[in-house]
Amino acid sequence: MCRPKHPKFKLLKIPFKETDKLTYNRVYINQYLVGFGIGFYPDGRLMYFYSRDGYALKESDIKNKKWENARNIGYWRVEGNKIKIEYFVCSQQGTYFREKGEIKGDTIVFYENFYHPFYKEVREERYVLSDMSFE
Repeated sequence: MCRPKHPKFKLLKIPFKETDKLTYNRVYINQYLVGFGIGFYPDGRLMYFYSRDGYALKESDIKNKKWENARNIGYWRVEGNKIKIEYFVCSQQGTYFREKGEIKGDTIVFYENFYHPFYKEVREERYVLSDMSFE
């Protein structure tokens, strides 16, 4: 199992606030890259799931996953309908990923800016609530 030896999650510096805008212990699946998903705990923690076979995320990819044994863990913070997440991935000798977005009903939309010489492009990444759940 890969975890940061000395965790440096910046989101932990932001005070936690409860919200009713997220559905807990269920998986939000990436709308375009269906092999990836995010699961939220009500206390500000999250798990980032991925498909073992590279295709769509399945129940077997999530079964028996808990905070204690998940490979990719992180935290979330919400302010109104805005959400920030930060998670740790073992690849590349361990990397922290940070994303900002908003909650729109049963969908979470993350935004990423790409800067070109004469304009800025904003790309969206959508995660949609699924029927899959975890402990």
